[in-house]
Amino acid sequence: MNKEYSCKVLKREMLTQDTAYLTIDCPEIAQKAIPGQFVNVSCSRFLKRPFGIASTDKENGTFNIGIKIVGGGSGELASIPEGTVINVLGPLGNGFDLSSDSYILVSGGTGVFPINFAYETLRASGKDVTMVQGFRDKSQICLTSDDYIVTTDSGDYGIKGTCIAGLDTIDLKKDQIVCCVGPVPMMKAVGSWAEAKRLKCYISMEQRMACGIGICLVCVCKKKAEQEGVPFEHVRCCKDGPVFEYGEVIL
Repeated sequence: MNKEYSCKVLKREMLTQDTAYLTIDCPEIAQKAIPGQFVNVSCSRFLKRPFGIASTDKENGTFNIGIKIVGGGSGELASIPEGTVINVLGPLGNGFDLSSDSYILVSGGTGVFPINFAYETLRASGKDVTMVQGFRDKSQICLTSDDYIVTTDSGDYGIKGTCIAGLDTIDLKKDQIVCCVGPVPMMKAVGSWAEAKRLKCYISMEQRMACGIGICLVCVCKKKAEQEGVPFEHVRCCKDGPVFEYGEVIL
């Protein structure tokens, strides 16, 4: 059963001019969360705001979220003072398949945050992980490392082009799994690339959400139907996702 917690914001830092990174105290979420899940955070606006979990520290009982400012609600949370107590519902949704020994993780935009959680978890398990990040330009780069493959549309950092240009530099291994979070055009391109390479690919749908628990039906997306003669069915990104196999959903 989903629970809502009163949590203290322990730390706030700005990763870019429009992206904040919060460290939140909540031992229950830190212990239970798995990569790919998200939390719904209350603000002064009517609806909670969903954010992918970016990292957890089970020992200290904290977790992190990244917030890109796109409106009033996200702007309020991105500027929240340290020490403020907020209401957080979570962890919500399902997570990535972490059963393989080798992964290619791809992220863009706010997708860097849930993918970061997957990266940390897989590396802690001793698994082989290749990270590819795609950004518009150097000013948007965050949560990166020297051993990541980084691409920029502008070419002012890393490889010039989309994340596909970065993926094409990888020496592929058998049974690698691709996990991707980012804008829909990017996920479509990565999913098609993975299909061409005969690699299983998972994507995370970053839909607009309201309740986060499958009641309001705001976040429905189209999934290929199993019933013959039916082109698609609607599924809830928050409850049935947000992680789906690429071939299951219609983008």
